[in-house]
Amino acid sequence: MRSTATAMSMSQNAMKAVRCHRFAALDKNGKPVPSPSAILDVLHLEEIQPPTLRTDVDKNKVLISTHFAGIQYPDFLQAQGLYQIKPKLPYTPGMDVAGVVIDKGSDVPDDQIRIGDREYANTALCPDGGGGTGALAEVVAVSSSAVFPIPSGLHLSSVANIGRNYCAAYHSLKVIGDVGPDDLVLVDGASG
Repeated sequence: MRSTATAMSMSQNAMKAVRCHRFAALDKNGKPVPSPSAILDVLHLEEIQPPTLRTDVDKNKVLISTHFAGIQYPDFLQAQGLYQIKPKLPYTPGMDVAGVVIDKGSDVPDDQIRIGDREYANTALCPDGGGGTGALAEVVAVSSSAVFPIPSGLHLSSVANIGRNYCAAYHSLKVIGDVGPDDLVLVDGASG
């Protein structure tokens, strides 16, 4: 666990986060607008209080110091208000984060996650909801079940987008398509 001095200095200092206070393609009543706003008009870099872990509630959560965050098409749709999950406004966008664990709840075992570990987190996998938000911040609080170790040979930047790329491809090929070793697959429109 962090020292008390570190925790106190973090709670007194704000962190930077991208925030969305309104959806670009919806009006105040949630109806589509004829001409959506530019995404840059609804996303703003702000200073907010960093998340902290409450000992009574967040026993299975982890705090990650963000080094890299992935930005993908679902984040764009969400900021427009067109994604299947609409977070409560205002919110911090971002589904994928790669960084270093700076704190963890009391129920997160050391053999699973340790402070100082390099981890990838997919906020869309958090069982407590959120719809895949929060990664575009300097510190992210996530469920330990949504956190995965990053092998030492990989740079943190190389895994920041894995959730929207690898997971979507894997789901399409294995879960929906049930593709096996001898199956022929046509990949159309792939980009990188």
